[in-house]
Amino acid sequence: MAIDIDGTLINTSMQLTAPTRQAIAGARLNGVRVTLATGRSYNSAKNYADRLGLDAPLICSNGAIIRHRDGTILSEESLDSRAAYPLLAEMAAEGLYTLVYHKDGIFTSGKTNSLVSWLGAIGPKRPKLGRLAYSLKEFRLCRVRKLSPLKKGEDRYIGHKIFTAGPRDKLDGFQRQALALGFSVDYYPETEDCMYLEVTNPGISKGWALARLAGHYGLDMAQVAAIGDNLNDHTMIQAAGLGIVMGNGHSQLKDIAGEVTLTNDEDGVAAAIHRLILQSPAQAG
Repeated sequence: MAIDIDGTLINTSMQLTAPTRQAIAGARLNGVRVTLATGRSYNSAKNYADRLGLDAPLICSNGAIIRHRDGTILSEESLDSRAAYPLLAEMAAEGLYTLVYHKDGIFTSGKTNSLVSWLGAIGPKRPKLGRLAYSLKEFRLCRVRKLSPLKKGEDRYIGHKIFTAGPRDKLDGFQRQALALGFSVDYYPETEDCMYLEVTNPGISKGWALARLAGHYGLDMAQVAAIGDNLNDHTMIQAAGLGIVMGNGHSQLKDIAGEVTLTNDEDGVAAAIHRLILQSPAQAG
């Protein structure tokens, strides 16, 4: 079972609730391998995996890296610097805060302080104190480092995913450019006025990584379930034998779902696990 993090595993207060932790523990006791499948970096995902005690490799950066909690890499698909450089250079010229996900952390360059830019792009626009503290913790956890701008021909911090955020009218052109360069692109809304643009190697997605991980364990995809809420979960919802979409999920995702569970504020992951795994027909009857 692969579970997305934002909008799925954690609620809108960014909390991993006791019912969700207990349901995942119950699934694992019943022999289910549980992993996280997220657009987040490995270091961020590992924090949740540690709290849940997961032993399956983690699908991070929308599938661009699959990595065990001990740091061992099962798969990493690094970007071609010759193709990535023009995109990064134009994003920088446009003034976008761009993050390059790497196995050693997250690298960025820009005119302003990395922490200030991080809070503007990743953190809430009008943060409550708790959410601000969460964003600061994530900044440290993800090992965000500011470097001097990348020069043509360099690959010193080209990793496995490019991420940026901003209004649709500013990012639409970069989405088209990334697609024209042959990259895989996840482009989806975070809020009404903020889009996320994520760029990985051709063919890389959560669905691709989930199939890769299933093969690692000798499993057929019919034996795999995936739970998600946003458009970057589309490929794994389709690829899994059972694709489960959160009640707060994107409408396009619900159209292809095998089933829809409760929202993340109603412990929808826990509800799905209880229905599928923890309550056998005999117990339910």
